[in-house]
Amino acid sequence: MTLWFVVASVVVLGVAASAATPEDFAAGKKIYTGKCARCHKLYDPAKYDDKTWDSWMQKMKLKTKLTDDQYRRLTEYVATLRPLK
Repeated sequence: MTLWFVVASVVVLGVAASAATPEDFAAGKKIYTGKCARCHKLYDPAKYDDKTWDSWMQKMKLKTKLTDDQYRRLTEYVATLRPLK
């Protein structure tokens, strides 16, 4: 799947309300596949309810010392992997 398709899907489906750019999504994917996978397997965000996933994301943000910008990019990317409600 190309980055363009992911970004287009997000825009069309309304997953992210922000003005995320293709560069934001690429950076978020890089954080997810690099930084997150450095310590543990990549969990499937779609298998967790919003409350549980958000709780883990907050814990990991603190543990990994992500900047606010890194965290924003990561959460925008991960939102593309979660089901629409």
